[in-house]
Amino acid sequence: MTKDNPILTLADGRRVAYLEVGDPGGSPVISCHGGLSSRLDVQSAAASSAALGVRVICPDRPGIGGSDPQPGRVLKDWPAEVEQLADHLGLESFAVMGWSAGGMYAQACAAQLPDRVSRLGLMASVIPREWPGMIEEINRMDRTLMRLSGHGAAIERLMFWTLRVSARISPAMVAKRSGAPDEVAAGMGDAIAAAMVDTRWAVQEYRLLNSPWGFDPASITVPTIIWQGTADDLVPPSWAERLAAAIPGAELHLVEGADHFLWYDHWEQVLGTLTRDPA
Repeated sequence: MTKDNPILTLADGRRVAYLEVGDPGGSPVISCHGGLSSRLDVQSAAASSAALGVRVICPDRPGIGGSDPQPGRVLKDWPAEVEQLADHLGLESFAVMGWSAGGMYAQACAAQLPDRVSRLGLMASVIPREWPGMIEEINRMDRTLMRLSGHGAAIERLMFWTLRVSARISPAMVAKRSGAPDEVAAGMGDAIAAAMVDTRWAVQEYRLLNSPWGFDPASITVPTIIWQGTADDLVPPSWAERLAAAIPGAELHLVEGADHFLWYDHWEQVLGTLTRDPA
C-alpha cells in the first residue's frame, strides 16, 4: 500500500502533506525525513513494511514538499505537529524514527511525547550542534550550508538556489553527488526534488541544524535503537556511539561497511526492531 498526498490541516490552519506506505492496519511508525529530503524518502520501505505488517507514515516538515511553512519555528515545535498527525490518524501510540538530520526531530518527539512514543529509531543521526566537535566533524557540504544559512536572503542566490535547479533538472545526479549509491539515487533524487519547492525553508532546516535543540538527549526515556554504518562519510560513526552513551539504555547497531544510506538495505531489521513485542 502506498497512500500519497493526504493533507492534514493543523490547529493553526497550516497544511501538512504526508506519505503512508506498508500495511494500513499495521504497527505505526512515524518517520522524520532527512535533511534536503522529503516524505518520499520512505518509498523504498513499501515492500518491507507491508511484509512485516508495519504502517510507515512520513510527514513533510514545514515548508518542505507539500507542507505549509512555519516561519520562525524551532525544533521543539515539531512534536506538537506529529502529535496532531497521530491524533488525526487515530494512533494512541507509535514508534518514531529519524534518518540523518531527521534524527534530531525524532529525538525531539521522544523527549516531548514519552507517553505516545513507544520506541525511537535513529539511523545515521546528527548530534546536537552544541556538542563538542559537531561543526568540525560534520561533512563539508553540510558544514558549508549550515554556515551559509545564517547569511539571510542572499543564500538563495548561492548554493541553495543551485541545488534547487539541479534537483529539478537531474534529481538522480544530485542524489549521487550527496553520496547515494546508484541503486537508491533515483528514489532519493525524487525526494530531494520534492523538498526544494521553496529554498527559504531548506535554509530554515539548516538554521535549525545549526541551533541549540532546547533539550538534552540524555532526557529521553523511550526505548531507543540506533543504526549506524561504519563507512558513513556524511555522519561520523562516532556520533552514533555518543548518542548511545547519552540516551539511557540505547541499543546500538554498528553495520560494518554500510554507508549513510544504510536504511535502504536494512528496512526489515530497522522496522522489525521498532515494532517488535516488548521483551
